[in-house]
Amino acid sequence: MALFLAGCGDWGTDGPDYRDQARWRFHYYYGQDCSWVGNTYMCGESYSLSRPLDVSVTVNWNGDARVYYDGVGPFDFWEGEYAYDFDPQYGEFYYQFNLDGNYVLTVYDSGAEAVYADTFTGVEYHYFYDVW
Repeated sequence: MALFLAGCGDWGTDGPDYRDQARWRFHYYYGQDCSWVGNTYMCGESYSLSRPLDVSVTVNWNGDARVYYDGVGPFDFWEGEYAYDFDPQYGEFYYQFNLDGNYVLTVYDSGAEAVYADTFTGVEYHYFYDVW
């Protein structure tokens, strides 16, 4: 998994301009924890979250992005500090943000899934708005 460095906090007047933008806000109600055990990717049972998890992604006209994860943020990213790519396994595009040194957030365009990965422990927390 590629990691991208990003700054967070208030950019003030020198930061990204969010007047012209695309905005996504997703609410997730179910979770599932997964990790690699040897060469096997293992996932536990799906569970209901005690409260919805909110993820907000805003991308302005020149590609700068702002992310809120579960009420924390903003995390601001200049174009090139995050990934936007196609996942052939799921058949859709996703955004991937390095929220700090150990945590990576992946959000699929449809909003059907978000993955919060702790790269230090190797655990990935998958979030869904519906049970699969």
